[in-house]
Amino acid sequence: MESSSDSTGRDPLFTEIKKLWTHRGLLTTLTVNDLRYRYMGSSIGFFWTVINPLVELITYTFVFHVLMGVKFSERGGTVHYSLFLFCGMIGWFALAEGCQRATWSIRENAQLIKKVNFPAAVLPASVVFSAIINQYIRFGVLALAIIFLGTGAGTGLSPIVVTLPIFVALQAVFVLGLSFFLATAHVYFRDTGHWVNAMFLAWMFITPIFYPPHAYPQEFQILLQLNPMAHFVGIYQEIMLNARLPAIRQILFAALYAGSSLVIGYSVFVHHRKKFADLV
Repeated sequence: MESSSDSTGRDPLFTEIKKLWTHRGLLTTLTVNDLRYRYMGSSIGFFWTVINPLVELITYTFVFHVLMGVKFSERGGTVHYSLFLFCGMIGWFALAEGCQRATWSIRENAQLIKKVNFPAAVLPASVVFSAIINQYIRFGVLALAIIFLGTGAGTGLSPIVVTLPIFVALQAVFVLGLSFFLATAHVYFRDTGHWVNAMFLAWMFITPIFYPPHAYPQEFQILLQLNPMAHFVGIYQEIMLNARLPAIRQILFAALYAGSSLVIGYSVFVHHRKKFADLV
């Protein structure tokens, strides 16, 4: 089991990541239980994973496309806009769902944290992996829509779609690192969860989900490049809807943000982990 003391090896971060891997059985169990109990008692169960995003999709399509006339391409109609919007929302929901729920994961499981040698890292990690599974379900819905409705690049799915899991895994690493950091912060500052909700709302609207990235004025292009989700959303839209591989620059940015997030987030988590039992 995981020791409450920090690793003393030459490379403590990777030692700790390896420890997380050794608890993959527990992590799998917690992830499955999260998916199972999340919709327990509801009449349509897992279908809420798709229904909630579809309701938001209809709302945002009406507001941004029908009322405000926003388009992802000059010749794109309502279906074209909805597909691009839904593709961006899939990536965003995985981030928001994972991070917002992981922020509360340590405090909500205080009884487990207080147990000797309990591997605390599996708590935020299980929530993130649950969100990633939901992300794949939504991508499945998008794939069916593309097959039946087509896209601006043609009809059906391109073989390039087989690369999608690589970039979903990269986003999972990014979300995991951010979740470890937020879960740690919430142990010390109880308002963290509320700040996260507010900041994520702002983050969502400055990410090119509801509008194309070229809508950004030139003077704000730096915000686009510094926004990790702008790169992930762009990658998904390129693969799923434009039927082409994303630009190398976009891939490198996504990899850089993912790696940096995990290194920083998990390092902070490991450094403070031994104090959790006294603070929750």
